[in-house]
Amino acid sequence: MGLLLAGCATAATTEKAPKYDRRNIYDTSSMRPIPHASFINVEKFKQYKTCAAKARNDKDKAGCGKYQYRVPYSLSDETLRVGQDMRQAWQRFEDRYYWRAMLNLNSPLMNLSHCTIDFGQNQAAAQPELVINTENSMYPKELTGKIPQQDIKDKLGMDTYSILPNVPNTDYCAGSTLDLTLMYLPGTCFYLGTTKLFCVEGDQETLNPLAPRPIAFRYDEAVNRVGAATLTAEKLYQADYQKDILKAIKPTAKFLPLLWDTLLTGALVAPTQTLKPDLGGLAQKGKDAGTRLGGVFAATAPVYYAQGLTGNAITLPLRVHTLPTLTDVLATPNPPGVWKLEEFKRTFPQQPSPVYERFGYTNLFSAWTRPTVKLLPEAVGAKPLRQMIYMAVGNNVSIQIPPVVVPLPAPVLIKEFALGLPYAGLQTHFTWQSVPEGYEVPRVSGVPLIDYPF
Repeated sequence: MGLLLAGCATAATTEKAPKYDRRNIYDTSSMRPIPHASFINVEKFKQYKTCAAKARNDKDKAGCGKYQYRVPYSLSDETLRVGQDMRQAWQRFEDRYYWRAMLNLNSPLMNLSHCTIDFGQNQAAAQPELVINTENSMYPKELTGKIPQQDIKDKLGMDTYSILPNVPNTDYCAGSTLDLTLMYLPGTCFYLGTTKLFCVEGDQETLNPLAPRPIAFRYDEAVNRVGAATLTAEKLYQADYQKDILKAIKPTAKFLPLLWDTLLTGALVAPTQTLKPDLGGLAQKGKDAGTRLGGVFAATAPVYYAQGLTGNAITLPLRVHTLPTLTDVLATPNPPGVWKLEEFKRTFPQQPSPVYERFGYTNLFSAWTRPTVKLLPEAVGAKPLRQMIYMAVGNNVSIQIPPVVVPLPAPVLIKEFALGLPYAGLQTHFTWQSVPEGYEVPRVSGVPLIDYPF
């Protein structure tokens, strides 16, 4: 069953132990009957041990409950496809929200233009960058600053913020109605030749200083129209977003995830492997660990990863860096191995499953949904491209026979949304992370809802 249940012998003298509170841990990888990783829920294991101790026979023991969960390995390329589909789901939500807000704000003119002609670009989301996520919350505080940090890079915003929609017009026109409320009275300036005689206009600022300002503008109605789009997004579009996420994470022959509790309270995990080993990358990680941890680890880290705690003189000094352990997780909260070097495995790259089995770690694709409150778009550089603007018009009149009327755009910025459209709802993130044998799986809680039958 791997390092977890086997325990780990320690020297009489050990360093001061960090505080571990393991709940859901990666146990081991195996090639039989198919390549898979196994995980253990610590509380369920404790319950099993207590029950098994009282069992009179194997039949009684079989009723003591499940504590171990086995999950087949998924292919790395397929998890990239899943991540791409999850990015596409969010981009669809964000884009249709913006264009519904613009449609509401500029009704009925925009209904007649954008809902009649489909300007949708229908560009697929870019494939995400595969990085191994490491955060301080994943390991004891004693290693803060020692293990390099890597934030998730799911980049859920639009790849390009364009003046044209990316989604088809059915995505934001469906359910909309023509709003014939009179929004403004256009301002007018009168010219004799090139000389401005006078203007009939109000004090509403516009984005075009050359155009007459509207005589009157229903600013409160403009804010309400955008607010109605927010309600549509949070009720209807968010539900569609969650459906798109469920489609993205649907199991396939190459993607076999395990839902740990729910996406809202736990996470979905999929042990992930490549087809080609990168032993050079692992060797470099051993050197990196020695450099960053320093001291005795500088010379011993590469040997430890290659051989473990063997009886040679090189790794013997590492025994004082193991934690006190007994026979299994029922008796001790501490994980096995040289904990500092084991935790550094969280930076290790994806590999084929036999390499995981040999080096005592695995890589997981992970996805989770959480409530969020934010202004869209999130990227500061994208906010100027996603403003709420009412397309008003002013008129310049040249006094001659006959008079010439020249309409000029007088767009009105709705300043309440200058920093973005408000969103309070759910958002699903994803990343890749590596986990050492016997150590905590990040972000999961509770127990898996199902198990693979092998």
